[in-house]
Amino acid sequence: MNDFKKIIKKRLNQLTGRKIFKKKLPDLNSLNKILVISLYFRGDFLFHTTFLQTLKTILPNSAIDIWIKSRVKDIVFHDPRFNEILIFDDIKTASYNDSAYLNLKGKLNFLKRLRRTKYDLIIDLTGKYSTGIFTLFSVSKYSIGINYNFFGFCYDKFIELNSATEGGHLIDKYLSVIPKGFELTNSEWEKIKNNVQIKPYIYIDNDVKIYVKEKLKSIIEFEETPLITLHATSGWKAKELGSKVFAILIKYFISKEYNFVFIGDENDRNKLAEINTYLSNNEFDIEKHFLRLNFMESTELIRKSDLFIGSDSAPLHAAGAVDTPSIGIFGPTNPDFSRPIGDKHKIIYHQLPCSASNNRQYCTRNAGFTCPTIDCMKSITADEIINIIEELLPGFSVK
Repeated sequence: MNDFKKIIKKRLNQLTGRKIFKKKLPDLNSLNKILVISLYFRGDFLFHTTFLQTLKTILPNSAIDIWIKSRVKDIVFHDPRFNEILIFDDIKTASYNDSAYLNLKGKLNFLKRLRRTKYDLIIDLTGKYSTGIFTLFSVSKYSIGINYNFFGFCYDKFIELNSATEGGHLIDKYLSVIPKGFELTNSEWEKIKNNVQIKPYIYIDNDVKIYVKEKLKSIIEFEETPLITLHATSGWKAKELGSKVFAILIKYFISKEYNFVFIGDENDRNKLAEINTYLSNNEFDIEKHFLRLNFMESTELIRKSDLFIGSDSAPLHAAGAVDTPSIGIFGPTNPDFSRPIGDKHKIIYHQLPCSASNNRQYCTRNAGFTCPTIDCMKSITADEIINIIEELLPGFSVK
């Protein structure tokens, strides 16, 4: 049944993506003003950054604006690749942890802003019906877009792509928009790819680096041993590792005299309180081993660390961006879609009968939202993680 639905959806996308009056792709040298639409959460935005880096490599003299939601503004605020950052939140892009007001007046004013700018090119990497409509009425000279809601007709060049139901890493999928959209030959595209590292890109402000350096002074207890940063929560509960496993890891770190710190917000603080119930009194000082940092500060801390451990979430993808060795914990999501790229990044993933198939991003239990047991995560042990820690940290190299 799922395969039948996929075929029908694919066919509908093909039909609705056809444009009656097609424009010719402009000469790339004429694309002086470009807008990229990227409205997802931090993790998906980080997967877009490889696309953005590649776009800037191809068109170094073009002014690239980006339309984002405010939830990722800290990532792009100091990014030198962008000419202008446009923030407009009232577009719903996900079924969880996302909301948007109707705000018709705000939408109309934002559209007027796009029309006044008169972009040479708009690239829609979000692919919702609303972003398609904004693109259609923006009066840009040319547009390229993916679309999950059968609004491919809104673009001059529709790229058929379903990131959740086609095998392969999300970075590669978003990158594929460039050769298809710009009609590049295989040799042209391979030459471009050779000049870009296939990983997320994050630019960290110097003030953030100074702030984290000061914070580290209260964390580093043992000068000659590694610093390990951990993230105990995730975008949704089903992706979180059990508290008892974290408690065993903490005992291991203490026995090895490793420096370790948990990052996050108040949800993480609550998780640490739960972890502490599996430890003896006074064995684990939450305040000493927890830093509430914003995302860019957390990213800098991860960059300064010798190892990062966390579930499939934005901090794990940040580790991939700053080249810090990592252990990624996967369960309801398919690591082939979103794991950090490279040999220094290891994953733990137990495939069960209900796990995602090779060409799907999420498990058969709606990414764990409708799973009563979350056995995939419960089956992961502390011993597995410790074995990989010892593989990744055979010697000490505190940065």
